[in-house]
Amino acid sequence: MTERFIKKTLSQLKSLYTLEFLWKLIVVLGITLRLRQYLVNRSLWVDEAMLALNIVNRTFGELTRPLDYNQGAPLGFLFAEKLIVLILGNHDYTLRLFPIFSGLVSIYLIYRIAIEYFGTPGIFAVLSLSISSSLIYYSSELKQYSSDVMLALLLTYLSILCIQQESHTRNFILLGIAGVLSIWVSHPSAFIVAGIGIILMIEKLHKKAYTQIPWIIGVGIMWSITFLTTYAVSLRYLIANKNLNNYWQNDFMPLPPWENIGWYKNVFISLLPGISLNQQYIAEISLVLTLIGIASLVTRNKKIALLVIFPFILSAAASIMHRYPMNGRFIYFLIPFLALLMAEGLGLMYSIFAKLNPKIALFVYGSIALLILWPPITSAINNAIAPPMGEDIKPILTYIQTNMQENDLVYVHKGSFAPVMYYASSYRLNTENIIFADVNTKGITGFEVDIENLKGRDRIWFIFSHVISCGGCKGNRILFHVQLLDQIGIQLEHFEASRAAVYLYNLSP
Repeated sequence: MTERFIKKTLSQLKSLYTLEFLWKLIVVLGITLRLRQYLVNRSLWVDEAMLALNIVNRTFGELTRPLDYNQGAPLGFLFAEKLIVLILGNHDYTLRLFPIFSGLVSIYLIYRIAIEYFGTPGIFAVLSLSISSSLIYYSSELKQYSSDVMLALLLTYLSILCIQQESHTRNFILLGIAGVLSIWVSHPSAFIVAGIGIILMIEKLHKKAYTQIPWIIGVGIMWSITFLTTYAVSLRYLIANKNLNNYWQNDFMPLPPWENIGWYKNVFISLLPGISLNQQYIAEISLVLTLIGIASLVTRNKKIALLVIFPFILSAAASIMHRYPMNGRFIYFLIPFLALLMAEGLGLMYSIFAKLNPKIALFVYGSIALLILWPPITSAINNAIAPPMGEDIKPILTYIQTNMQENDLVYVHKGSFAPVMYYASSYRLNTENIIFADVNTKGITGFEVDIENLKGRDRIWFIFSHVISCGGCKGNRILFHVQLLDQIGIQLEHFEASRAAVYLYNLSP
């Protein structure tokens, strides 16, 4: 009886180790890693806090105007965030609800695209996205980059349904509605829908499916009107922002390419999951794999190949015209497409070697995939054990709230301005007792002037986070500021958190 039970149990466990189980396991992994980061509930860092202040303090109408603090976000994204705050309240969790939703849906969408149109090799693409530290992080950040990825995948999936020979009217309706909403919510969606429109028209003309062309024209007109409206309402102000354009100056694609090959290398590496600049050999292997994938996909399915490749072409064209920066988070919406091309390349290599020996083919596939994915795997494990906390200012404010005396002053370094402004009411900090540094001062000069003016006070709390400048100093920038304080006052106590700190000083003579 016991022997039969053991055999039955082993048989059931063995049946779990099917390909279908592996697909689902990877999807669950991606969802788990994102929820792990989200539930940590780290503090809003400076960029998030500046965007949060706009969302919380403005009405829907006011959100259509240029945002404060040189912030920029799609109007639909801002409206979605504002609506969530009004319904669920102003909390870190609620502000990050839409990004985490987008991150989770992205995993499901890449799974559907990969399993339905790329077959078994598509497992690589799903795993690549599931463990991508960049996409995991931005799934719990108050920014639009997670929804950029989700909408790029959604539009691609819906467009494939329209390209198929047996496509129905409802497919075009769904794609049209999704495209309109996406243009409002995600800036790079404009590249996706433009590519889809071109490909759909070419495909239906080639197949002589003339009855579907009016639907394509109608959808194209609807998308064009939507884009022009978003441009007139908000996007033109963002493009005209001189501060942002200066900040992005080095992120526009240089021409000719051979004059700045390093720029192209850095952009490509930023799209790879967890690859650092000192691992360029992995980037080189990935590039070869991508080129093989392009050749394979064009040969196997030109329609899907164009859908995957066009976003790169159109975003590059916009970058050449200085209309879209190709840097880090702005191009993360391209990560799924790159992952699919690499998966296609691996699939072709497997097919070639499988003609010689299936075991050798599996070994080659597994070895290359492991080589490319090992850095993000180790990063994902480390981050799951100890999630990145960023500039964790909430413990700092808790410490001040607990230990602050009635007449104490609080000095907020310029890098901490937005987070403290956002959290002040939550920690019952009286803004009348808070001195905010001038955010427009550069270097260390402004801080030196401020502490000189504060001489004579016996209890002043100095809050530091996001210290990006200290007049050319080396090492810990916060400690450099502390050393200046030590020259004129006495340190009474201090408390530190992740990339943030607070120091209590007596600056009286």
